[in-house]
Amino acid sequence: MAVAKQEGKLKKNIITLLILIISGAMVYALPYFRSYYYDAFVECFNLTDTQMGALGSAYGSFAVIAYFLGGFCADRWPAKKLLTLSLVSTGVMGLILLLRPPYWGLFVIHALWGITSILTFWNALVKALRSIASSSEQGRVFGLFEGGRGITNMVQSALILALFGVVSNNVSTSAGLNAVIIAYSVVTILLGLLVWIFYKEGEFKREVKALVNVPELKRVLKMSTTWLHVLIIFCSYAMCCSYFYITPYTTEVFGATAVIGAAMGYFSQYARPIGCFVSGFAADKIGSSKVCAIAYVIMIIGMLGIILTPGKASLIWLLLVACAAVYASMYACQSMHFAIMEEGDYPEETTGTATAILTPLGYSVEAIAPLVAGMCLDRWAGAQGYKVFFVILTITACVGLVATLLWMAKTKDRRKEILAKK
Repeated sequence: MAVAKQEGKLKKNIITLLILIISGAMVYALPYFRSYYYDAFVECFNLTDTQMGALGSAYGSFAVIAYFLGGFCADRWPAKKLLTLSLVSTGVMGLILLLRPPYWGLFVIHALWGITSILTFWNALVKALRSIASSSEQGRVFGLFEGGRGITNMVQSALILALFGVVSNNVSTSAGLNAVIIAYSVVTILLGLLVWIFYKEGEFKREVKALVNVPELKRVLKMSTTWLHVLIIFCSYAMCCSYFYITPYTTEVFGATAVIGAAMGYFSQYARPIGCFVSGFAADKIGSSKVCAIAYVIMIIGMLGIILTPGKASLIWLLLVACAAVYASMYACQSMHFAIMEEGDYPEETTGTATAILTPLGYSVEAIAPLVAGMCLDRWAGAQGYKVFFVILTITACVGLVATLLWMAKTKDRRKEILAKK
């Protein structure tokens, strides 16, 4: 009977999962939409390029701090309240953009978004996802989540772009931007209300009064699996935040048109659901870390394919095959980032404390990879610069594979215990 209850837990929470998937994608629409509608945003808010860059820095700077502190918030307050607060407040601040605030107002809003979309949201979201699935369904729930986010972004970006185009052409660019802002804001607020209605949080366990659960923090820091976990996230996310360099590589080295180059980049979003869904269901059959290891092997093979394929237009199909392997595997790894927590034996009620360490350190590669890429491209001209950077990414993936294998060795008994429940 106990096993039957475990197997049915995710099915009973499928509506909640769908809401969390869409929320996990849409909460970031407002902080980032300025990049997709760059010219319109600059024109409507009368900004300089430097000021636009500063808005991104404001959001990013607060986000780094928020990733760390957010973990403790997730263990201190119920996820239901944090998620609802995050979504509603993010949407309300979006509506303030309709008032066309001056630059300093935009700066404050973007800084606050770093809090509402990260500090009170991300770690609580991870905790919520863990709670709606049994220990034997963790791979599935995170695979569905990451794949679902990819599909959500594909659909919403197409619909919003169409909305912007229609309103801009028939009214004005400013009205088109307003339409985008209203759509994103209203949907985000509605998602907050849906989380409040549908997410049924279990008994919230909270035994310490301090913001930081120091004993649990010490325990997490002393666990060797924690540092292996950081490496697994760091090494796979390096690929996730660097794959777009394949676009200029395609045009510069293979002589492809800008359209084909862009298509190579967009192709990643179509490979994402495949990688995430397959890895999620496979993880519940053979184990999350084993899937992660397989994904790393495929990623390494794919990168070697990209590096070794001669830069001839006639061989671009080989590059596409290699890219498909890299794209699917990197997102497969990403979907396992938090699914493997069950193997690491992190108690659900202290998920936030664990992610307070894992998330900022693991995702810190996003600040490092672009600098390394820039130095490689400046140091070596043409194809060589790209290949040097791709070699670095391949070596990083090899480190991630080794970390995953060590993780599997460390968690052997726990993995057997989880598989036995199935």
